Amino acid sequence: MLVLPGQGLITMLIGLSLIPFPGKHKLEKNILARKSVRSSLNWIRTKAKKDPFIFD
Repeated sequence: MLVLPGQGLITMLIGLSLIPFPGKHKLEKNILARKSVRSSLNWIRTKAKKDPFIFD
């Protein structure tokens, strides 16, 4: 069984990015502002031997 840290937040972020609604960009920025989400995404990228995301 594959266990990924923060997989619930990642799944919600992907789902929210697929549907249009007012304030979507602000919500995405708010979710990505969390250090735990950023580190989880970069951990997945590291496992796939990809460069980490650069968040501004």
